[in-house]
Amino acid sequence: MSGTLQYATWTTEIELGFYSALAKLKIDHDKLDSSARRVLGLYEVRPRDDPARSTSMQIHTNALTSDEVPSGVCRAEGMIRNFNTIEEFKEYDRTAHMERAGRTSEQMWDAINDATIYSCPSLLSSFSAIFFANLKKYHFNYHFAYPALHSDPQWKQVSGTSSSKLNAQETTDLVEKYQTWRYSVDSRQHGFFLAKKMSHSQRPASDDDAHVWQVASLSAFDQGFFNETPESDQFVCFVDPSTYPNNPGWMLRNLLILVRQRFKLSKVQILCYRDTHLRREHPTSIILNLQCGDQTGSLQPATQFPKVTGWERNENARVGIRTVDLAAYLDPARLADQAVDLNLKLIKWRIAPSIDLDVVKHTSCLLLGAGTLGSYVSRNLMGWGVRKITFVDNAKVSYSNPVRQPLYNFSDCLDGGAKKAERAAEALQQIYPGIDARGVVMSVPMAGHPITDEAASKADYERLYELIQSHDAVFLLMDTRESRWLPTVMAKSMGKIVINAALGFDTYMVMRHGVRPRRRKQRTSSTGCYFCSDVVAPADSLKSATLDQQCTVTRPGVAPIASALAVELLVSVLQSPQKAAAPAPAGANAPTDETHPLGSVPHQLRGFMSNWSTLTIRGKAYDCCSACSPAIVDAFDRDGWGFVRRAISEQGYVEEVSGLAEVQRRAEEAADDMAWEEDSEVGDIDAEGELL
Repeated sequence: MSGTLQYATWTTEIELGFYSALAKLKIDHDKLDSSARRVLGLYEVRPRDDPARSTSMQIHTNALTSDEVPSGVCRAEGMIRNFNTIEEFKEYDRTAHMERAGRTSEQMWDAINDATIYSCPSLLSSFSAIFFANLKKYHFNYHFAYPALHSDPQWKQVSGTSSSKLNAQETTDLVEKYQTWRYSVDSRQHGFFLAKKMSHSQRPASDDDAHVWQVASLSAFDQGFFNETPESDQFVCFVDPSTYPNNPGWMLRNLLILVRQRFKLSKVQILCYRDTHLRREHPTSIILNLQCGDQTGSLQPATQFPKVTGWERNENARVGIRTVDLAAYLDPARLADQAVDLNLKLIKWRIAPSIDLDVVKHTSCLLLGAGTLGSYVSRNLMGWGVRKITFVDNAKVSYSNPVRQPLYNFSDCLDGGAKKAERAAEALQQIYPGIDARGVVMSVPMAGHPITDEAASKADYERLYELIQSHDAVFLLMDTRESRWLPTVMAKSMGKIVINAALGFDTYMVMRHGVRPRRRKQRTSSTGCYFCSDVVAPADSLKSATLDQQCTVTRPGVAPIASALAVELLVSVLQSPQKAAAPAPAGANAPTDETHPLGSVPHQLRGFMSNWSTLTIRGKAYDCCSACSPAIVDAFDRDGWGFVRRAISEQGYVEEVSGLAEVQRRAEEAADDMAWEEDSEVGDIDAEGELL
């Protein structure tokens, strides 16, 4: 007998995209589930590869989801397990894992013994892998195992023989026959097959080729494929990616177990198929004449489970884990994309599995006001994964702004100050390049502020209309009450989500506006807007205002609180099936909607820092509201700019249209009647007992 065979071990080639796919699968689907799942491995013959790198298992980007095998490539069946913690990964019993990999009913040993291996010979080159992915740092620890069943006694080359090759003519015909056979069978068959040289009596009469091959699947052995064929013309074949001159690939170990257990052969002629169609005239396949120990004749199958080895060695040639720092390879912008979503997707693991993050991500937000509220609101929106934010503001950054408004710094105040809207958008893009942020410098036409340039005001009106129409949610974050009137009317007309935030010195108010009812018989929405509690139309609040009334004088912590609540309110609205029409709870003690992933969707939140309290209020829509009443919205729908121009220019017009004027007249009449009655009563009392 000759010396023991030396096998070329597998090396793993993982495409960078696979790590990202594995991370995405863990975050979006598997979450805390660390059970094993299938993965597709691919290998191929590459005759010009360096021997040390030739026997490589390729793990493509789509290995977790695809079952397609490219032409000329063989498949391997793999399993992968991604642990939740590094401790689980390190403490995992690798010896037991290797035994399971070789023994389970889906894998080799049982499949060989029950003959199911014939339907899936690719199990002979199967593998498994364990991973731990640190998804915050993009570090991946992994270890691949390629289970090999050891034969006892070992297979050795027959004494006096060495590896040999086919000649060019034989190789050319074998390649043609193999390629034809590949197209007729399942891809799981491609890596292992039988081949025989046909005798003259077996060949077609018209075939003059001196070397005619016949190729068949492994299962053909039990059907007498080699009957009446000389042993020298019988070959058990496997596609061998190894380019070592005399060392076959690792999967031959498992094929030899099959030869013993199923074929019961003690001697076999192995053809290590290493040829390709393009280089079929340059033979590279080798033939090995092997014998199992010193035995001859038919072998009895082994009954004891054999020894299993196969853990891959690391770059130090030792059996151990490998580590990849994906952050060193990924585009920073792509890293930022994945990192932004990571914390949000972790919400779905345990806390709120039913939350819809995509609806938040794809909600475009229009922020009217790029000051203190606008700065904090935009940052919180980014935290929730919102990708499109547009600022509207006509002011410039002043020296008092940067300490209260986190999107600006000292340099933005120089040279007269940068435009707030534009600078805010730039700041968001510096924080996260993937954000679609835009700044629009313009004025919002305001009720109570007479028009001085009608063309400019109309242009601002049209631009505002387009902006509200092109966004899903509108935040009202301006300094004055009257600046919120026109956006409220427009958004109500278009059915947009409106979130309103306003500040006092130590108080805040956050609310969502009601939307138009879907039922025609219902004229007003169930919840009101910012102006529903007013009995007068908005007017110029800055006229005759002192400095402390012109500036936002508030406790510095109030704005971040109100901004955060405004964004959280939007997200809660988006999670409701009814969106902006979601019913509001009657108060803080109202039962929580168990079907909503984030709880209830309040209408108003009013906070008081003086006693550290927050009230949850539901305010009904007012049918004479100066901004959202049916009469106002209908007038806007009919006349558009004509209505807005009159509302701004004509004092009392809004009150007349909405019905507030009539309410005021009735109130005055009621007050007059009450005053007359009081005067009459007083006169009677005074007259009583008067000396005439």
